[in-house]
Amino acid sequence: MAFSTEIFGANTGTSIAKRKAAAVAGEMISEQGRNGDSMTIHASPFTMKLLQSLGGAGTTNPNTGMLEFYNIDEAVRKKMGY
Repeated sequence: MAFSTEIFGANTGTSIAKRKAAAVAGEMISEQGRNGDSMTIHASPFTMKLLQSLGGAGTTNPNTGMLEFYNIDEAVRKKMGY
């Protein structure tokens, strides 16, 4: 029972300290989102195209260098004062 996944989580081959450090880094990146983006995710090429087809920007965040998918319509409305 000492090594139960209920206690320690799944055995990923990565130490708990490294997983915690990665989580903190992910949170720091998420905080740099623009126009309502607030999450860092892993996505397949299909998912990225789907987000763009649903109105996501698919632009590059200048602070992180990562793709962002905020809603273009909302961003335009906000800039236009609607």
